[in-house]
Amino acid sequence: MPSNSEKTVNAKLAECLRGKHPRWNVRAEQTNVFVEKMKQPDVVVSHVGGLTVILETEFAPAATVESDTRKRLGQIIKLTKEEVEQCIAVKLPAFLREVEQEHLDSAVRNAHYLFAVFTYDGREHLFGEHERWPNSGWLEGGLDDLANCIETVALSERRVAKGVKILELGVSQAAGYLQFRAPKYILGRLAEKLHQEEGEQTTRMAMAIVANAVIFHTRLARFHPEINYLAHYKNELGTIIKWNVLGCWRDILRINYWPIFSLASDLFKILPEKDAQGVIDILDQMASELERFGAADIQDLSGRMFQQLITDRKFLATFYTLPASATLLAELAVSRLNIDWSDPRQIAALKMADLACGTGALLGAAYHAFASRYRRTGGDDGLLHAKMMESVLVAADIMPSAVHLTAATLSGMHPDKSYGHTRIINMPYGENGDENGISIGSLDLMQADETRAIFGTGRITLTGKGVVADDPGGAVVEVPHGSMDLIIMNPPFTRPTNHEATGVPIPSFAGFRTKKEEQAKMSARLKELKRGLTTPAGHGNAGLASNFIDLAHAKLRSGGILALVLPASFVQGKAWENARKLIQQHYKDILIVGIATEGSTDRAFSADTGMAEVLLVATRKKENDEDPSDLFMVNILRRPRTQLEAAITTQRVEQSRHDHTQDVGKIRLTETEQTGNFFRSRNWIGFGIREASLAVCMNSLAEGKLLLPRMGSSVSISVCKLSKLGRRGFLDRDIIGRTSSGEPRGPFDLEAVSQAPEYPMLWGHDANRERQLIVRPDRQGISRKGLRKQAAELWRDGASRLHFNRDFQINSQPLAACLTNKPSLGGRAWPNFLTEERWEISLVLWANTTLGLISFWWAGTRQQQGRSILTITRLQQLLSIDVRTLNDEQLALSEQIFEDFRDRDFLPANEAYRDDSRIALDHTVLASLLGIEDDLLNNLAILREQWCTEPSVHGGKATKPRG
Repeated sequence: MPSNSEKTVNAKLAECLRGKHPRWNVRAEQTNVFVEKMKQPDVVVSHVGGLTVILETEFAPAATVESDTRKRLGQIIKLTKEEVEQCIAVKLPAFLREVEQEHLDSAVRNAHYLFAVFTYDGREHLFGEHERWPNSGWLEGGLDDLANCIETVALSERRVAKGVKILELGVSQAAGYLQFRAPKYILGRLAEKLHQEEGEQTTRMAMAIVANAVIFHTRLARFHPEINYLAHYKNELGTIIKWNVLGCWRDILRINYWPIFSLASDLFKILPEKDAQGVIDILDQMASELERFGAADIQDLSGRMFQQLITDRKFLATFYTLPASATLLAELAVSRLNIDWSDPRQIAALKMADLACGTGALLGAAYHAFASRYRRTGGDDGLLHAKMMESVLVAADIMPSAVHLTAATLSGMHPDKSYGHTRIINMPYGENGDENGISIGSLDLMQADETRAIFGTGRITLTGKGVVADDPGGAVVEVPHGSMDLIIMNPPFTRPTNHEATGVPIPSFAGFRTKKEEQAKMSARLKELKRGLTTPAGHGNAGLASNFIDLAHAKLRSGGILALVLPASFVQGKAWENARKLIQQHYKDILIVGIATEGSTDRAFSADTGMAEVLLVATRKKENDEDPSDLFMVNILRRPRTQLEAAITTQRVEQSRHDHTQDVGKIRLTETEQTGNFFRSRNWIGFGIREASLAVCMNSLAEGKLLLPRMGSSVSISVCKLSKLGRRGFLDRDIIGRTSSGEPRGPFDLEAVSQAPEYPMLWGHDANRERQLIVRPDRQGISRKGLRKQAAELWRDGASRLHFNRDFQINSQPLAACLTNKPSLGGRAWPNFLTEERWEISLVLWANTTLGLISFWWAGTRQQQGRSILTITRLQQLLSIDVRTLNDEQLALSEQIFEDFRDRDFLPANEAYRDDSRIALDHTVLASLLGIEDDLLNNLAILREQWCTEPSVHGGKATKPRG
């Protein structure tokens, strides 16, 4: 029977790939490709503005395809003189060999391929060992997936890194030049223009904006004959004259590119002639160097370089979404849009917004997701650029620099394409001349359905050719309620009530050097807007991010997609409770993505926040939509490092989400490489866990079922929430606190404990004295003057022996709960719980078993590694054995068990896997007291070790299993 050769299939594969990108040049089986004489490559994909990518193919099982691929890396392409940086090894499905040639086109288009990416980093490697991704196994996907992979790797990470270094050096030198030479008042004027505090960081931001204009200028000079390079404007002394540069930029503004050159011109104009000459010389040299190594030809490289530059906290002191994180969130969101991606009219009819746009990373990633989907259908996304800029994309921010960078990022998708008005808005902030007299940035849009442009209220709309308006009120940008198909944001996290930490009256509104009175008015304005909402998510202790949820909810249409980066406290924090209620009431297909790894920084999707974050993606319900608001919880093992990893991770997450045959499982990049886990849930608990079996166990336990690893079915166990068994003690502020005016709120002053205290208290932590189940009080209360009666009443209503750990440092503290030797009041670290005295011992025993520790960890918030925080309010939600079901014999046995264990030392909770006391307590409580079969304790040992390997439990300490 005749069969197809690899060359035949490669030719057809190349033909099919040509239709996946309008600017690709795809060739198959050509000779003379490399400078060095060697076997011809199978498929070569190249286009202006990207790396040449080599595909090496072989029919499965493809024993030699990896070695053939490695040989291509580092080779010099004869036509362009570039080194081959990226190669993709492709396993062709064996059935393609047997397909009749008249059916080969359809077979190649519909086949599934196995592929892996190999990267050359410019160094020689012994034995040809170059970076491979994935590390093991093979990615699997169709022709579009292969095309996506080619497109993503064509943007050289090595060139981006090199470009960032050149850009950073140029901006640093220009800023340093000004800091050293420019008069102080000039630096102040730059800061005033950017609405920022004067200082080195602000000067760097100003120079980054001017540098961006210089880079665009250099690029435009390549394909606009009427635009000269900056070198053309040098005088006889070799110096570039300031006014010549500004004149040239005015000429460019007549063509287009107002978002790039307007603010840059304003900043450059501020500089004195001599300082301007020094700055432009430095930045021109920087742009020339970028052009020499090919940056000018690479589409979106400028945007990528600036994204990486500004996410470097040390450089510009800003918090923005990392590029790979932006890709992950954008792909998760855009994949939900139910449109025909081959129809440009449907794409142009979409409305997408980021109302806290920052640098435009998220909006740019979403734009890229739109464009790539259109390209895969054979469309030319360049023809959509004007529509995207003029009507599809909406961006808003209070920072002029942010608006400039967003416009630059989006313009950079097709810098050769012109457009008119954009919907990129610089929102007013603070006191202004509009009817309200005060503005709070994008949050004003919770009320207003439209926002005017530059001439009216100060809201500046950037356009391709400036602002054009026939009426004195300026051009109008409408952002009606219920109009957006997709809202994607990384909103600010500032807490309005965090006075102590910041030293300013209202930190949320302290930007732009607002005065105390102004901040108060802005806070009042926010409260006024909030009163107009039926189910507000905003809460002062949650910060402004919760108010941005209200804004997004107002603007989204029914069926629209919400995509947010939020602090991890969103999933469990008390202040976020209303936000969670709003999401579950009005949204479906709720997806939460967290990161299960060590270190707070590595658990963030933003740059250098120092706090864990989650991604939230959800679809707004339509009217009368009865679909349940179940949650799909995903924990990835690390933050994606590249755009490709983010895109593939999205695919795997979506495959798992749509597979309703499984409620829990692993998410795999390949058959051999895991990237995370998932589970379906009806509550918000489960962020940041590596082992999904822990979620299975805890969700089952909440239903009164014990389901441990390797158990085919569950066994019954009687559990309940603590609130069913008693009540919490008093807040520490109600015991010793004072009001804001200094008046006593509580009846006690706190002192060191005496030998015979009248009012003993267990107040603070000391790991050395907390190793046993009984912990002695460490403080005493002294009744304040005139409050003796109140002190006695508080003692009568609030003292007990049972105390629970509030801020449980799991990797250093052994106990989740303890008993004091006599009744006492609980303080900040050890609030007490009031229940029937005969139940106290059973409760403290359960709380310190492995299941008790896991229950505490599960219910608490885990913002910091190795720590679980359970506020006194949430304490009552803690899961415990239902001591009401214990008979007198079991209660007596509890007392006997307690006597056996009261003098035993326990290791820190994260060492439960090797703690003989803990293991013995598990056996005695579960088997002897509760009647669980001995055989199941082996299953508990697995769960115990799994829990101890969780990063949020051990916090990276060497005491972790196999540490």
